[in-house]
Amino acid sequence: MEDDLVCKFVVKGGEDFGESVDVHEDNLIVKVGSEFLGISVKKIEKVESDKIYISDFNKKEAENIGKKWIDEKSKPVSLEELKIFGFSEEKKEEVEAEGEKKGNGK
Repeated sequence: MEDDLVCKFVVKGGEDFGESVDVHEDNLIVKVGSEFLGISVKKIEKVESDKIYISDFNKKEAENIGKKWIDEKSKPVSLEELKIFGFSEEKKEEVEAEGEKKGNGK
């Protein structure tokens, strides 16, 4: 269901409010202008193919959740984490070498 809530217009009180960008810890993350708000999924009234309708929520709480989401998503990735997911200097060199082979084959 989480995927069904991402990349949709969010409507509040009959007006366009923002765009959903993520679902994180039972909160819908909504981009409103340059701000991100975390709104409890319990505030979702209805979901359509391209819209999510929400009810009133605590704005201060939503702002705090949005800030926590940004902090969480903005954490730098360590070299150890990159290696776990298959990214390493050796892999980088392989990709670069493959790119050079393709470039010479023109």
